[in-house]
Amino acid sequence: MAVTTELVAQVIEKIAPKSWAEVWDNVGLLVGCGSTPIERILITLDGTLEVVEEAKAYGAQLIVAHHPIIFRPLKNLRADNAAAQVPLRLLQHQIGYYAAHTNLDQSIFSSSRALAGVLGLTKIKILEESVSDLNPLLDLGEKRGYGVSGYLPRPEKLGEVWKRFLGLLSQSGLYAHPYDLAGVRLAGSLEKTVRKVVIVNGSGASFVPKALFKGADLFITGDVDHHAVLDALEGGMAVGDLGHFLSEAPMLQALYDYLSAEKALQGVEIKVSSINCSPWNS
Repeated sequence: MAVTTELVAQVIEKIAPKSWAEVWDNVGLLVGCGSTPIERILITLDGTLEVVEEAKAYGAQLIVAHHPIIFRPLKNLRADNAAAQVPLRLLQHQIGYYAAHTNLDQSIFSSSRALAGVLGLTKIKILEESVSDLNPLLDLGEKRGYGVSGYLPRPEKLGEVWKRFLGLLSQSGLYAHPYDLAGVRLAGSLEKTVRKVVIVNGSGASFVPKALFKGADLFITGDVDHHAVLDALEGGMAVGDLGHFLSEAPMLQALYDYLSAEKALQGVEIKVSSINCSPWNS
């Protein structure tokens, strides 16, 4: 049986159903046709013009991404509309675009869970559980939600645990490529004792109150703003900011491993974008 865009979507939605996505989100097939035959897939966090050109050079018929390219209302597809450039280029090259966003964040392939594994956290729990699906066919029999909390194997000083974490991260195999870890930030006394850790991949600033309520000594996330850091520090919690890209990139490798092992997709070539990376230089 030929592999189509629709079949790829079904495989992804086995572990991240579209019904899990937030109401404000935009997931699923955003550009393309479900009946298009698929021979090559490019996986990426972001759908940029450079990634689209990479997909074309690779010969991919489909891009599977974490971030939607059509998120805010797109009022036209004019050549002078910056927001329309990626959809236009995809249509020009006849490349489909599938996004798995907040539904993937709540899945077993969440970067939060992967990063917790790097730190060796124990007694891991979902930080914010989501409501179970009313449709039993979509209930995977496992709790889902955003972020995780857990405990270090032994108490460590903040400076020591952060240094150890970054060292392990670069050797963990969680990343498809050796991304530059420059630009990560840490707030808090390096002598602070850390026992309990909360991790939320992506923009986790809104979870600072919940992490404080859970008694976390260290909150690891991406895109945390100035005031959220101050709130955390005043509550006695240190903050480690990996940046949005590095906090979510482990999902790319996880998706690659999952799709590559799927029998229904045998014969399809898959790779993770080598161009997509953090937009920050330092």
